[in-house]
Amino acid sequence: MTMARDLILKALARLGACVEWEGPIEVLLIGGAAGIITGQLSSDRTTGDCDVISYSPPEAMQAAETAATQVAGELGLPLGWLSSEARQLDILPDGWRRRRRHAGTFGKLCVYAIGRRDLLATKFYANRPEDREDIRAMQPTAAELRFVRTYLTMLRVPSRQANLDQVDAATKTLAAFEVGLGHA
Repeated sequence: MTMARDLILKALARLGACVEWEGPIEVLLIGGAAGIITGQLSSDRTTGDCDVISYSPPEAMQAAETAATQVAGELGLPLGWLSSEARQLDILPDGWRRRRRHAGTFGKLCVYAIGRRDLLATKFYANRPEDREDIRAMQPTAAELRFVRTYLTMLRVPSRQANLDQVDAATKTLAAFEVGLGHA
């Protein structure tokens, strides 16, 4: 099942209403869901899940995932609709926090999405066919492509533990965009 903007927002609202946690929970979305709910990607774009890369406080992740299972049953979503798989990755560009976008507050859930430059950078890093489609649709500027190049160089720092083969592939895709090919 794929999720369009309205279903993503409905699922997040339901999650915020039923999560059992004593205080507010802040989440940061990346990927397609982040782009869809902030309008950075086309309104007809869909995604299979909502990728959460950060929970604050981190201890709230289990409560959110438990509530997400309930929401999946209620709305007919796959159990993994709220995915924390990206959480262990240190792939966000430096300064992402000041570029993030508030996507909505749903009960106890305060949802942020990565900003445009960060979305582009992580789309280049992921480098799947749907990511390249998203990049083309976003029509990155020369300045944004320079940002992505700096980001990919930063991912080579050993402490980031990025997959260097993936960085190499992303760098080749970026080079194609830089010369205006756009069909990498």
